[in-house]
Amino acid sequence: MPDSKLVQDIMMRDFQKIDGITKVSEALSMMKREKINAVLIQPRSEADVYGIVTLKDIARKVIAQRRKLHETHVYEIMSKPVLSVPPKMPLPYAARHLTNFNVSYAMVLDNNSVIGMVSLHGIVKYWDQG
Repeated sequence: MPDSKLVQDIMMRDFQKIDGITKVSEALSMMKREKINAVLIQPRSEADVYGIVTLKDIARKVIAQRRKLHETHVYEIMSKPVLSVPPKMPLPYAARHLTNFNVSYAMVLDNNSVIGMVSLHGIVKYWDQG
């Protein structure tokens, strides 16, 4: 029954993290190669927090504004801070949490470490199959 499933059951464990000074062109190539739609941007220091860049960010903040992929850094277009959820959160609550903040992705944090990512797409896809 899908209602009993938790974030940890469907989270993406093969997420990618990159440095903020990475060019958008490099990030996009990696995203295509890895077949992912979002990438986490590593904090610059202990006092900093994670950022995130999605394909939607690239389309809206680079392509739609006619900026050059190879001249734009991911830190210029990332969203920050990234919403997080615990691995044992039930899927209906995770879906509500993401939609309440109007985001498509959240980091999955366990003991203050990123162990995965969850997306609305993944939740809906799982729910449909459940």
